[in-house]
Amino acid sequence: MLKATRSHRRRHEPAILPPDHPCYPCEVRRVSLFYALRCGDLSELRKLGAVRELKADEPLFHQGDEADLVYTVVGGSLRLYQLLFDGRRQITGFALPGEFLGVSIDETHDVTAEALEPSRIWCFPRARFEDFVADNPILKDSLLDVAREELSAAQQQFIVLGRKTAMERVASFILYLHTRFERITGHPMDHVALPMSRADIADYLGLTKETVSRVFGQMRNSRVMRLETLTCIQILDAHALKALADGESA
Repeated sequence: MLKATRSHRRRHEPAILPPDHPCYPCEVRRVSLFYALRCGDLSELRKLGAVRELKADEPLFHQGDEADLVYTVVGGSLRLYQLLFDGRRQITGFALPGEFLGVSIDETHDVTAEALEPSRIWCFPRARFEDFVADNPILKDSLLDVAREELSAAQQQFIVLGRKTAMERVASFILYLHTRFERITGHPMDHVALPMSRADIADYLGLTKETVSRVFGQMRNSRVMRLETLTCIQILDAHALKALADGESA
């Protein structure tokens, strides 16, 4: 879950079950690959894997590492990035609770996954997970849904980077996080947590850190949102935010 101020943490974060709970991780099941599994099947799947706790900035895996494990984010959040040939970093996405990671058409990972905050990850040996999928065909449809969502997200990112202004990019990013958190919690929210730095957001949106900070300031001044802390914002005018994302006048 993305980190928020203490006063809003309970509102943002689903409860975390202990790793030995028979239905772990049901708290993200609704928004995860495993939403179609029955509790008994989920319990059997849990026995195949293990839970890994990450500290902030600790890597889950590196670009080029052997892709012999697959992962589901249960709590916390991660940044995904590639290092380019000239040493620059390109953030390709942020993994939130319920998201599935590690699938690769190659034998190695093409990105680095790094915790933005203390995070809990469910890890499975890739071969054992593939055997489980073979025995539970319902998961094949879920994997196809994940592939469709990733393709759609990639297409939207091309539009954001290729056609949108800085204001439109930042507004679209906030709306994405807002929608994602409402799915995770299962109820409407007016706060959005931002565990990623302004530099992270800039690398993801193809902007500079200074531009991201300037756009945040403009949104604050126009009363579209309020910065509670560096890691939590309150949306004051959702309609105006969507108008900004769509390139319309707020």
